[in-house]
Amino acid sequence: MNLKSTMLAGVFALSMFSASPVMADMADKALGDWVRSSENWIVNFYMCGDKLCGKVKSGEGVDKKSGGPVVGVDMLFDLEKVDENRWKGKMYDPKGGGLYAGHVKVLGDNTVKMSGCMAKIMCRSETWERASASAE
Repeated sequence: MNLKSTMLAGVFALSMFSASPVMADMADKALGDWVRSSENWIVNFYMCGDKLCGKVKSGEGVDKKSGGPVVGVDMLFDLEKVDENRWKGKMYDPKGGGLYAGHVKVLGDNTVKMSGCMAKIMCRSETWERASASAE
């Protein structure tokens, strides 16, 4: 192996080590399907760029704003990661039609706490459990 090949191999190896924390961060604990038991909905949390978004995946009900079905309605908009277990941004409640400033906090592998406030005075929280494969 010549010097140039050895240097390129070293640069490649270093880039793999430096990329691993970013790749690990992509597999965030908040991602996946969650059950909003108060409505019996399953909401999918997914990455939209480097932000967290969420959409109603299944369930019964009507979106208060559109009058259409709740399935397919966006509930989380561009939440930014605050720390290892918390995301902050805008949330929408299809049942009530309200837009909230709030956050998602991962409490464990299978539990998240959803908290939001409208106009900083009307606040509420719910704890959601991860959807089981049979519930999807």
